[in-house]
Amino acid sequence: MLALAANSLAPTLGWLYASHGILVASGMAASGYVPVSVLLTRSFRRHCGLAIGTASAGVGIGILAIVPLAQFLIARLGWRMAYGALGCLAGGVILPVAWLGLPCQPFACPKPLARGVEQRGRGDPFGRTLRILLGAANRREFWLVAATFTLINSPIQLMLTHHVAHMVEAEHAGMLVAGIVAIVGFVSVPGKILWGYLSDRWWLETVYAAGVSCLVASIAILMSTTPGSSGWTLYAYAILMGLGYAVSPTLTPILGARFFAGPHFGAILGGLSVFYQTGGAVGVWLAGYSHDLTGNYQTAFAASILCAFAGLTCAWFAGPRRVRVPGGAPRPQASGVVTGEQ
Repeated sequence: MLALAANSLAPTLGWLYASHGILVASGMAASGYVPVSVLLTRSFRRHCGLAIGTASAGVGIGILAIVPLAQFLIARLGWRMAYGALGCLAGGVILPVAWLGLPCQPFACPKPLARGVEQRGRGDPFGRTLRILLGAANRREFWLVAATFTLINSPIQLMLTHHVAHMVEAEHAGMLVAGIVAIVGFVSVPGKILWGYLSDRWWLETVYAAGVSCLVASIAILMSTTPGSSGWTLYAYAILMGLGYAVSPTLTPILGARFFAGPHFGAILGGLSVFYQTGGAVGVWLAGYSHDLTGNYQTAFAASILCAFAGLTCAWFAGPRRVRVPGGAPRPQASGVVTGEQ
């Protein structure tokens, strides 16, 4: 809220870089993906996937509502007043929800993640968090989950950032392209709920495979797009991309919780999210660099397909199907994995 208000006062571009690039990003990190995922993971045991999928769907709904609203405010009031209005709107939504949100019950974890973490880290929150992450990093599953997050989010963010430029370069009308982007966001809403629902009933590897298949199919369709391609081809891309994109933000906290649910899950999910966001940023930058070198996105799109399959492979090697799901039948548990279930 305060960062958006600071944007409205920006006298220089450097100010805007600091207020939006640093302060807004910090506010989103503190009030968005990680804390919401931890809250829902702790509050919903039997239907955690459906709860996280429904919450993630709010992102798509927000895009559909806020983007037109922001454009309307900019046209009527100017960008400074628009930033101020959006800041007030954010505060009016986030603060009541945070204050009146779901009660958060601590996990009952049968054994600590790392022996003596609480005693050695008492009075030193940063050191305690670092020891928790180091303890998690000693596990094979941590790196496989981190690789899954990185390799699947990278092609998704690449496509969401560069697909407009590719369609415009293929000489498709601006209004058609805008409609395609809107369909991607719209389809992601039921898509996230669907993947969350299925994650409560299927092996996570299977759900990932279905989502990555949609993602790869969408990339292949866009790679073949030419100025002569019909609008229906782009509509097929939008539907498949919406479903493919939806699998990553929905299953990320679910996969992390399958191995590391417990009193330290927040710190571990925060560490894993660094890989998740870094993968997205690197993918977006490399795609732009590749386009500058080659004049098209074909190399970047082909690499995205390979990257998505590599991420799916890491999810299968991690083997979340071996971990007992709350409310489900007991399954053999991976050696050394802390699930937080009794």
